[in-house]
Amino acid sequence: MFNTGVYRQIYVTVVATLSIFISGMWLGWPSSVVEKFVKHETDFNATMDELSWIVSTMDLGNVISPLIAGNLMDMFGRKPSTAMLGPLFMITWALTLWVPTAWALYLARAMAGMGKGMSYTVVPVYLGEIASPAIRGALGSVFCFQLHFGFLVEAIVGPLVSYRTLNTMSAVVPVLFFAAVVWLPESPYYLLKRERRPEAAVCLQWFRGGGDVDHELDLMSENVRQEMENRATFRELFSSPKDMRALAIVVAACATQRAGGISCIMAYSALILPDNAPLLNKHQSVMLFAIMLVVVNSVAVVLVDRVGRKPLLFISEVGMGVVTLMFALFFYFCQTDGGGWFGWLPYLCHLSFACLFAAGVGFVPVVYLGEMFPVNIRSHCSAIASITLAFCSFVTNKIFLFVSNHYGFYVMFLLFTVVNFSGAFYTYMYAIETKGKTFQEIQEQLQDIVSPRREKSEHDDI
Repeated sequence: MFNTGVYRQIYVTVVATLSIFISGMWLGWPSSVVEKFVKHETDFNATMDELSWIVSTMDLGNVISPLIAGNLMDMFGRKPSTAMLGPLFMITWALTLWVPTAWALYLARAMAGMGKGMSYTVVPVYLGEIASPAIRGALGSVFCFQLHFGFLVEAIVGPLVSYRTLNTMSAVVPVLFFAAVVWLPESPYYLLKRERRPEAAVCLQWFRGGGDVDHELDLMSENVRQEMENRATFRELFSSPKDMRALAIVVAACATQRAGGISCIMAYSALILPDNAPLLNKHQSVMLFAIMLVVVNSVAVVLVDRVGRKPLLFISEVGMGVVTLMFALFFYFCQTDGGGWFGWLPYLCHLSFACLFAAGVGFVPVVYLGEMFPVNIRSHCSAIASITLAFCSFVTNKIFLFVSNHYGFYVMFLLFTVVNFSGAFYTYMYAIETKGKTFQEIQEQLQDIVSPRREKSEHDDI
């Protein structure tokens, strides 16, 4: 039975990850409005070129924001940096309602991408610092659940309402988010970092549901003291073998997550799926895709602290590699007749990809991000991870149509297959298991991994 502290941590997680829910809404928004633009059911008309830029500018905004967010959360704190996302997202939806031009949507999507990048930078760090070790993985999984659920809401509601109604309904969410997030406590780790121990004690006691937290606070304080003796910069991050090992694990997982096919499948399902649907039409398949992301991620929330991070990540990457290979074989052998009797295969692959993505690679990088880095470099690592996600998403989304039109869909899916299997190999060889471990234990595990190599190198030099 959960105690009061666990319920409070869950509440904070749900509120903070509403920023991710809003980001998910913006990710799902194109799947609903592209058809409305084509049918001239919007407040203004857009050319196909303008429409392509409207879709892609979100990734551009996502690339530039993490470094800013990393500095903001170290300067002002985790909670204020999360709270400022509320006004930012309010402006994005206001632009869709009150400035009916393509350039306004470019700006809105770019700002939404900035908000998404800031969320991916700040929220995992905040949750990782306030969560108890026993439930830290589950709380991190909610992060991905909210992203998928936001996508699902737009995919389901969008086709049923008008363009303006969809934007109006979406604009309500950031208002609710801001009203709730301003009341959350600050991270005890950040307060200790700022030498505000009495406030850190109050916040930690709230997060743990009362009781004596002196021992845990002493451990936090000692951990922060050791880590803050040398204030880290990006140069110091790159010169630490232990931290570079952790960063490589997270960056490899993030690159696999976004370059393994999810961005293009979410954006271009209407083009990828053949017209001869066996049971569901394309729109229904996209809705089912979004539903499975949410459902499977909910199951993974339960499994991550039982099965572990590494097994789920490895199984997910291998499975995605198999699915994208099946996609590639289908498009290679069935380029002209739409698949004939095998027209059901891409629909099966489409659904299977959603399940496998949500089961591991969709959320484990976020869990790792909140667990594997010392507090003095965590913001830098979070920023690098967010930039990796945005860059991989932008590149694959931009090249997908060009490569597919000139060489065929199968070429892109072969590329996704290489990415997924490469990610699985890296996970198997180098990723570590962090299930149920404290920050100190994880740091010691990483140090134990890199130290023998360093000692061997020194021995060889002698």
